[in-house]
Amino acid sequence: MKNKLLLGALLMGTAAIFTACSDDNDSNPQLVAQPAEFALNVPAYATETVDLQSTNEMTLTWSQPRFTADNAPLQITYEIQVSPTNSYTISAEQASADDSGATIADYAALPRTTTQCSYTMLTTDLMKAIMQVTKWDKSEVPAELVTYLRINAFILENGTRLNSTVSNSIKIAVNPYYIELKDAEPIMWYFVGNNILDGLWGNNPGVSSLPMFKQSDYAYDKATGTGEITYLNYFTTDGWKIQPADFNWYFGFMSGGEANKAVFRNNGDDAGNIWCDPAGYYLVTVNTLTNTCTIKNQDITPTDYGTVCIAGSFNSWSNEAMTPANKSGENHVWTYTLTVAAGETVQLKFNDNGSTWWGYGSTDGSVNLCGKATTSGANLGLEEGTWVICFNDITGEFSIIAKQ
Repeated sequence: MKNKLLLGALLMGTAAIFTACSDDNDSNPQLVAQPAEFALNVPAYATETVDLQSTNEMTLTWSQPRFTADNAPLQITYEIQVSPTNSYTISAEQASADDSGATIADYAALPRTTTQCSYTMLTTDLMKAIMQVTKWDKSEVPAELVTYLRINAFILENGTRLNSTVSNSIKIAVNPYYIELKDAEPIMWYFVGNNILDGLWGNNPGVSSLPMFKQSDYAYDKATGTGEITYLNYFTTDGWKIQPADFNWYFGFMSGGEANKAVFRNNGDDAGNIWCDPAGYYLVTVNTLTNTCTIKNQDITPTDYGTVCIAGSFNSWSNEAMTPANKSGENHVWTYTLTVAAGETVQLKFNDNGSTWWGYGSTDGSVNLCGKATTSGANLGLEEGTWVICFNDITGEFSIIAKQ
């Protein structure tokens, strides 16, 4: 059965078959029932003790597992797994699914995967993975910890992992620190384009790039933050793309070769900009687990407010115009960047520069980072930090993300 599943992955379309770790091979692939173990290289820092709080990144490299007899090109996904005990029997994701608390994890996976044979590991991600397994209180964090890493390689087909195989495990010593565990934030993607904000296609959320909307009624994966994010607005026929948070253009969404279609580039050649035709209202949905995107025309005729403002305790409740998502033409998505001082919480609402005001919830000052605002809603609370606030005047949806 595994061979049949892998063959299906190989036949998904030659344009999608790619590997960053081997040369092209035009021969017909001879499938291996199950790949043998592959090699995770021992990094230079394995001979030292790494202070995780003062180090930002750590790099891992490995060889490509042999999924076919002739090592034909094949897209492989790699996941980094962390275990303080060098045991990999129960994942943190499996343990969190048991509400009774009886299931105890012995390893955790880092939130980001890769299709390359190298990975720049954020030390904050590593520390969170360690905490997911150890569940330390502040007083329990040791001065030094020996922990283990390995790579899990698999073929990802329609969200299903096929023919998984793992590397050797390597040992590293670290100085850990305490991190308060929270559910993973939904993975965010960003619009850029000729008619998006300032039209400069840059990596500047709220200025040149526009974050999509988190959904308050969607159950995102608690461990990875994967799920669906959306964007509803009026689209001209101008070109645009969708980029990941790190703005690696090789792993964004590009043209699917026709209007109203987008495909995941996945380190392949650039097929150009996405466009909508005819101009009109479209709902764009990205599934961050399967890296798929749909663009659906909407038969709606919403009120055109022309301007939407934000007002709150931070500006003495005076109306400030939010920035339209569309550089020109009709628009229904608005953004505003707000910095809240340390130790403070501000209150705010949205309005149409006149009589219509949108708020959220029933208690003034409650902090929520996404939801559907209504004309009867209370003042929205926002704590310290710099935030990119987005509001949709068609649906009342608001989505707020921290600006890095």
